[in-house]
Amino acid sequence: MKVSMSFPLRVMQVVVALSLVANAVGAQSGRSWMHGFVFADSDTTGLPAATVELTGDQSNNRLRSVKLSAKTDERGEYSIKDIPYGQYTFRVSAEGFESYEIKLYIGSDMLTEIHARLSKKK
Repeated sequence: MKVSMSFPLRVMQVVVALSLVANAVGAQSGRSWMHGFVFADSDTTGLPAATVELTGDQSNNRLRSVKLSAKTDERGEYSIKDIPYGQYTFRVSAEGFESYEIKLYIGSDMLTEIHARLSKKK
């Protein structure tokens, strides 16, 4: 049986392709991050010292104990890292303001940006 010179080349191409796919799959961490701003009376001036919380879905065993939080900085900016993918309750609160809360899904290996505007308590 005569093997052509293209056979080793073809095998090498398949090996390289499989290793690239394996690296891409292995690179997924299942963790994400979130970033955004919290505003109050202004659409341009952020609200400092607001609390941003992510609470994992209580019906999901993997997320039940996940509770992450951050405080906004002097510009109203917040950031949360190492968030496991899944369903969450996103809540923003600050003294003297009505709280803001929504349900959301955080995808794997993604940046989620949410900006919130709080209303003053009456």
